Amino acid sequence: HLLTLFIIFGVSFTFSFYVKNDYDETRYAIFEKILAYLLIFNEFLKPFYLNYFSPDDYNWTNTIPLHACHFSSYATGLFLLTRNQKFFDFAYFWGLGGASMALLTPDVDFAFPSGVFFPFFWGHTLILLAVSYAIVALRQRPFLRDVHRVIGMSIMLMVIIYFINLLLGEGANFWYLMDKPDTDSVMNYFPDPPFHMTVVIPIAIAFFYLLYLPFWIKDRISKD
Repeated sequence: HLLTLFIIFGVSFTFSFYVKNDYDETRYAIFEKILAYLLIFNEFLKPFYLNYFSPDDYNWTNTIPLHACHFSSYATGLFLLTRNQKFFDFAYFWGLGGASMALLTPDVDFAFPSGVFFPFFWGHTLILLAVSYAIVALRQRPFLRDVHRVIGMSIMLMVIIYFINLLLGEGANFWYLMDKPDTDSVMNYFPDPPFHMTVVIPIAIAFFYLLYLPFWIKDRISKD
């Protein structure tokens, strides 16, 4: 796991800084489109290959691409295709925050070379690579108003996802609103569901502001 993390973070940021030095929009246009389509279509294909690799652990109620990281993939892919700042904001906060936490505490029961191991780390690696590429090579950044917008949209989506979980019934646990992850994570120390969300939500909001902190510091230094 630690070796996998070292490779993922190392490759993502090394590649992004390498591209930054000689970035040309025309030269990297095809790469960006390929990465964008991989991000989006990978999520739609997950229900099929996860059920194939591990039919005992996955079914349609827990593989529909509605987790927060799935939304991160959509937003990141759409940003690369459209350069719309709003898509970048969601890609940054959901992607960098969610994908990093997922990689640090992966919700998979089997390690390398399990068939479940590869799809999980492959999908989250794409997010981290694309977001780091957008920040470093494309010089994208969020602003304080963007933090507030992402928080508000996240809460609204959380309500929608909660009712989707109820509608799908047993086994549906998108955004981990109904139960904690099956594998060990920081949520082990939170109250039992549904009260675990009274801790998750404030931590997520604080983490969004923490992700914005480097840009706030940079702005303050620039003003001084």
